[in-house]
Amino acid sequence: MRGRTHTDPLMTYAWSGDASSYRLIPAVVVFVNSEDEVRAVMAAARAEGLPITFRAAGTSLSGQAVTDGVLAVLGDGWRKLEIHPGAGQITLGPAVIVAQANAALKKFDRKIGPDPASQATCKIGGVVNNNSSGMCCGVAQNTYYTMARLRIVLTDGTMLDSGEAASREAFRVSHAAMLEGLQQLHHAVMEDPDLVTLIRKKYRIKNTVGYSLNALVDYHDPLDILIHLMVGSEGTLGFVSEVTYNTVPEHPFKSTALVPFPDPQAAGRAIIEMANGGVQVTTGVTAAEYIERRALATVEHLAPMAPLLPWLTDNSPAVLIDVTAPDLATLHSEVAKAEALLARHGATHVDFSTDEARSHALWDIRKGFFASGGAARPKGTSMLTEDVAAPIERLAEFVADMRALLDGHGYQDAIIFGHALAGNLHFQMSDDFSKPGSAEKFDSFSKALSDLVSVQYGGSLKAEHGTGRAIAPFVEAEWGAKAYGLMWRIKQLFDPEGLLNPGVLLNADDKVHIKNLKVMPPADELVDLCIECGFCEPACPSHQMTLSPRQRIAVTRERERLRASGEDPVRLKRLDEDFQYPGLDTCAVCNLCSIRCPVGIETGTMIIGQRERRRGSMARGVAGFVADHRGAVETIVRGGVGLADLSRAIVPAAAVEVITETARRLTGQRVPRVSRALVQGPGAPQVVPSRQDPRKTGFPVPITQSGRQSVVYFPSCATRMFGAPESQHDLLATPDAMLALLQRAEFDVVVPENLNGQCCGQPFQSKGFPQQAAEVGGALKKQLSALSNAGRLSVVTDASTCAKHLREFPGDAPVLDSSQFLLSQVLPRLTITQKLPVVAVHHNCSAQRLAEQPMTEAIARACADEIAVLASVTCCGYAGDKGLFLPELNAHATRFVKQDIPAGCTLGVSTVSTCASGLSEHAGVPFVGLASLLEWASRPLE
Repeated sequence: MRGRTHTDPLMTYAWSGDASSYRLIPAVVVFVNSEDEVRAVMAAARAEGLPITFRAAGTSLSGQAVTDGVLAVLGDGWRKLEIHPGAGQITLGPAVIVAQANAALKKFDRKIGPDPASQATCKIGGVVNNNSSGMCCGVAQNTYYTMARLRIVLTDGTMLDSGEAASREAFRVSHAAMLEGLQQLHHAVMEDPDLVTLIRKKYRIKNTVGYSLNALVDYHDPLDILIHLMVGSEGTLGFVSEVTYNTVPEHPFKSTALVPFPDPQAAGRAIIEMANGGVQVTTGVTAAEYIERRALATVEHLAPMAPLLPWLTDNSPAVLIDVTAPDLATLHSEVAKAEALLARHGATHVDFSTDEARSHALWDIRKGFFASGGAARPKGTSMLTEDVAAPIERLAEFVADMRALLDGHGYQDAIIFGHALAGNLHFQMSDDFSKPGSAEKFDSFSKALSDLVSVQYGGSLKAEHGTGRAIAPFVEAEWGAKAYGLMWRIKQLFDPEGLLNPGVLLNADDKVHIKNLKVMPPADELVDLCIECGFCEPACPSHQMTLSPRQRIAVTRERERLRASGEDPVRLKRLDEDFQYPGLDTCAVCNLCSIRCPVGIETGTMIIGQRERRRGSMARGVAGFVADHRGAVETIVRGGVGLADLSRAIVPAAAVEVITETARRLTGQRVPRVSRALVQGPGAPQVVPSRQDPRKTGFPVPITQSGRQSVVYFPSCATRMFGAPESQHDLLATPDAMLALLQRAEFDVVVPENLNGQCCGQPFQSKGFPQQAAEVGGALKKQLSALSNAGRLSVVTDASTCAKHLREFPGDAPVLDSSQFLLSQVLPRLTITQKLPVVAVHHNCSAQRLAEQPMTEAIARACADEIAVLASVTCCGYAGDKGLFLPELNAHATRFVKQDIPAGCTLGVSTVSTCASGLSEHAGVPFVGLASLLEWASRPLE
């Protein structure tokens, strides 16, 4: 496992936190990709006397995914996703993200049962190990009840597949003693009527406190008991390597409303009636999320909240409600029932809508409360979150008592929200654990919370977030000594050495919940609001190659803490030095993390600032020289690519690559890589008569004297330097295609003079040279504004990155990206003459930040019978010129792209030429500019 094991200070600290309020620095971080590697790590850890914690997405909220021992992180080897015939079942590896599984099932109107708010980030391994539920899951559709099969590895290395008869029978022989021990526990429980009653009562509501003792009541075969004890065991009993779920219906018809109430009591009474006595339904009201007024205040500035604001008072909670149905008639009927119910309970405004975009926007707000609420905390404080449940018939009073408890212990900033149909409330608050007395305050609150929830309400101290370190000291208080003793016997049967995640779920230390608490000092105003939830990580091209945005922020905080305290200068120096490659160099600064972040934190912008601060006078001088000689640089780069093209015609391409890679090694990677997918661009357009065929003459630039509508077109430097890869469709390079399309649509085109060297400035900005970026980009924007006649003409460019960057400079010209202009102004004037069967579509990072995905897809659909949007690629990692100097980032970001290319697909599109080059190299099909495809599809047939 060379290259996948880390013991250095930077990487171990980077993996020291999960989404909880705890931090432990692991002794070693190792990436595992197979059951054999899991066995090897177990053996090595046993030999070294170190405990093991398995980590999936690290969205754990109770400290389950941190350790000071061995942190075994799930790598790429656990991404199996297999839909069974009829889609009644789906088999998943533990590294599959929940949203990916549901996306694959969507076309069958099915989904998996668990639906946590973090489903766009959390992984199946964590969902199984925490028995996670969510908004619509209730009690009946969690993993425990919807699991059909589980494959596990125990601490002795034995694999058990509950779905294979041979595996089950072999296990009965090899582990007869273990199964006999479970059988004895089963009999001990069943012979105690009071204990059986307690267990059944505890699992009528959501409950993830301790082990799943309901397995000892629900099943008689010790093998089935074993498999179900694994669910919710938080990595303390074994490793889950695969799960098969029975899928549940995902009705295609849905109506959503965010409904305000005059007070919490009225909302509580309405929810009690909607809860249907706790019986889970798939038709009718399937979700009702309680959101108290203080929580609404943290998001009321967001656009989807605007219609609700006139109806909110100082004490108005709201309930986010989904009504679903298999057909439209049933939906209308169920909505009418819900409206009547809400009216009876005093709802002040009811406005159900089937608008899918509005529904998604409202649910995105709800799913983001964990982060957006955390962002409302004072800077420098840590966020604390708990997750409790009470019998649904007592919800109204439970809400009031929870508010009083929080206020009474000094957590007036706390907010309450939750899955109300299941009697499940979440709340979060903040504190600064660097201050004296803060841990003691939290301890006092935790004890009072345990008494209120477990004793007074007979509820669950952890409804769905798992026990973890946060609740381990209170498991006995909730369950009683007899049931608690059973849990210790379960741990002994599975893990007698205490190898797996010790101290999590069960812990004899009654103060563990206030130990190893995170300190989160201010480090950079751009990222101080981060609560390290990890929602950003699936979008990051360098995640699990080097660092993710969450990890870059965490390490930056630690460096700044050490700088301020002066306590360990040697460690600080090491962290600063080691941060260069994983933290700075391999960050694509695409800022897609900000889209995933509920509060829009731009980690890439922070990294640009750090790059700028590390630039010395010599580097700034070189940047200034390049800025002043942009034309020469462009000529050299384009000429270099052309020379590589020529050399490949003489020398085998593989030999050229070997030569350039050798040069790169000898120069410390300072020589750019030459890839087969990178071809010479057409350069700056030359003015020629407008009526000639661009395939014969080059670039038509019509003179604006015809009286037709005019447009200013800026061919980006990237499309001038880098051309389209070869394909079977005789495609034009992007500038050729753009100008041909504009002419075909009867536009007169104005192109800036002296284009060679003209640049939007983004390459300087991303490298940490803001002064040069402002000078270069500002000059171009000024010229474009003049050409646009003070904004009277549209200005269009052919690279999303340029369009986005140019908008940040002052000037009269509104700069449009090609997808926006081609869809609205050009496509309606064209006749599509030929189509591809299928085309792959990549949404690059700037296009995503400009929300251009629908426009790009609409154009692609006009040119093909089907489109296949790349699901595995967010930012492709080419990142301007990083594909030339750090090609490993591009390779890592696109490592699964071939899985996204359907059979029969011969072409893909992107709206940035460098992205197209990187994808062409790794996808197995050429990627071209959007304009190149549209020009081909609308080309007059001869």
